[in-house]
Amino acid sequence: MACDNITTKSTMHFLQVPGHATPYTNSDLIPLPPSRRTWSKKVFVFFWVATAINIAEWSGASASLALGLTVQQAIIVNLTSTIIITAALAISGYGGGQWHVPFTVINRAPWGLRGSWFPLLNRVLLSCCWYGVQGWFGGQMTKVMIGAIWPSFYDMPNTFGPDAAMETNDLVAFIIFWLACFPLLLLKPESYRIPAIISAVLVLIAALAVFLWAFVKQGNGGPLFSNPEAVYGIGNLQGSQLAWVMVRCINSGIGGWAGGILYQSDFSRYAVHPGDQVYGQIFSIPLCLLGSNILGIVTTSCARGFYPNEPLLWKLYDLLQAIQRNEAPAARAAVFFAAFAFFLSQLSVTVVACGVVGRMDLAALCPRYIDIRRGSLIIAIIGICINPWKIMNTANSFISAISGYAVFLGPLTGIMFADYHVLRHRRIKLSHLFLPQIGSDYWFWHGLNWRAPIAWVLGVWASLPGFCASVTPASVIVSDNWVHVYFLSWPLSVCISALVWMILNTISPAPGIGEVDDDDVFGTFEEIQKPKDSKEEREGPDHLSESLTYITSLEHA
Repeated sequence: MACDNITTKSTMHFLQVPGHATPYTNSDLIPLPPSRRTWSKKVFVFFWVATAINIAEWSGASASLALGLTVQQAIIVNLTSTIIITAALAISGYGGGQWHVPFTVINRAPWGLRGSWFPLLNRVLLSCCWYGVQGWFGGQMTKVMIGAIWPSFYDMPNTFGPDAAMETNDLVAFIIFWLACFPLLLLKPESYRIPAIISAVLVLIAALAVFLWAFVKQGNGGPLFSNPEAVYGIGNLQGSQLAWVMVRCINSGIGGWAGGILYQSDFSRYAVHPGDQVYGQIFSIPLCLLGSNILGIVTTSCARGFYPNEPLLWKLYDLLQAIQRNEAPAARAAVFFAAFAFFLSQLSVTVVACGVVGRMDLAALCPRYIDIRRGSLIIAIIGICINPWKIMNTANSFISAISGYAVFLGPLTGIMFADYHVLRHRRIKLSHLFLPQIGSDYWFWHGLNWRAPIAWVLGVWASLPGFCASVTPASVIVSDNWVHVYFLSWPLSVCISALVWMILNTISPAPGIGEVDDDDVFGTFEEIQKPKDSKEEREGPDHLSESLTYITSLEHA
C-alpha cells in the first residue's frame, strides 16, 4: 500500500506543469508583465479582420432570407446585431486591457475562486464543439485547395457507408486541417501578431475578388434582390410577424457571438496600453461582420443567376467548387488562391477563437496540471471526438442547441458587466483573485459567491421554455409568448441578471468592493527600460515565483 501511494504521488508530481504552479495559479493566468504585452492598435485591427471574415459570417444572412426577410431587411437585421455586438465586445474587453488578466480570472470577482469554475465549464463545452465545427469548415476549404490542384481528389473512392455523413476525401481534408492547426496551438497568443496580419490582408483581398468577379459576371444583384419570393417560395412578411422574425434574427446574430463577447479579456490582456484593443473592436468588427454579410448575399445571389442549376451556394467552399466545375480550367488557380486565403482565416478562427479560449479555461480549471499547451491538446482531441461531420450534416437540433446557448451565456455576461463596471467601478484587488482562503475578498463562502448562481438562474429561466421548443420542436410545444421571450433571450437575460446582481449586492454588500492592491504585486504595471535585445526583456523576470511568495505571505498573515 505504501509503495502504491509513493507511485501515485510520483506520477502526480511528474504530471504537474513545469515551474511554479498552484491549484489557482500558473504562468498563463497571472497578470501579464510588459514584456508579454505586445499587441498594438494595428495588431488588434488586423487580428479581428482575420477572424471576422470567415465562412460562417459569409453565409450569415442565409437564415434570415430563408425565414422570409428581404435582402434589405436582412441587412438591417445584421447592422443592428453588429452594433450591439460591437458595444458588448468593447465593454467586455475593458477589464483585460486594464488589469492584463483573462476572463477566467476576472470572473473570480463576482463568482468566487471556486464558483468561477461554472462559467469556465460552460465555455469549455462551447469551445470544444465550435473547434470541431470550425475545423470542419477549414477541412472543406482544404478539400477545395487540393481539388484545385488535383481534380481527381473529388472523385476519390468513398470507403464510408451512407450513414457516415461524409466521404473519404472529406476526412482526409479534415485531418490535414487538424494537423495544420496543431503547431499553432502550441504557440503563446502574443506570437499570433504576424500570422494575423498576413491572414487579414489575404482574406480581405480574396473576399473582395470573389464578390467583384461574381457581380461583374452577373451584371446585376441577382434574383435574391429582384425576386426573392421565387427563390425561397416565401411571401412577404408583414406586421407583427415581420417584427418578430427580425427580432429573432437579431438575437440569433448576437447569440453567435455570445461566447466571443465573454472571452474578450483573453485577448485584450495582451494590449501594449489599456484601450489599444478598442480600435480593432469598433473598426474591424462592424466593418467585417456587416461587410461579410453583404458580400455573401450579393455573391450568392449572383451565383444563383449564372448557375441556375446549382443549389443556393451560401457556403463559400460550395461556390468555389461550382466555379471549378462550370468555368474554364484556368479558373482552378483562382479557386486555389481564394480557398487558401479562407483556409488561413479558418485557421485563425479555429485556433484563436476556439482553441486558445478553450485552453485558457482548462488551464484555469486545473492550473497545477494543465497549462495552455496541454489544454490545446485536449481541445483538439475533443474537437475530433464530437464527430463534427455528423453535426454539420445530420444533427440540426444540435446546431440549434449550441447556437441558442446564448440563453445560458447572456446571464454570465450580465453578471460580469454589472459587477466590474457598475458595482466595483472597474477596481479589483488582483492579489486576492489568487488567494484561496477566508482572507480573500473573493473567497466568499468556501470559494463561492452565493449571489452569482441566483442572478444566473433568474436570468436563464424566462428563456428556457422557448429554448427547449427550439431545440426539440417535435416534442416540446409552448405558446407564442414563450417563443417571443426566447427571441429576446440574450439582451433580456443580460438585463435581468445585471439588475438582480445589483439588487442582491445592495441588500447584502460583498466585501472589498472598490478596493485595489497597494503594491504592484505581479509587476504588471512596471515599465521595462532595458534595451530591446535584452534577454531579460524577452523572457521577462520570474513574476510568477515572486507573486506566489507574496500570496503565500498573505495566506500566513
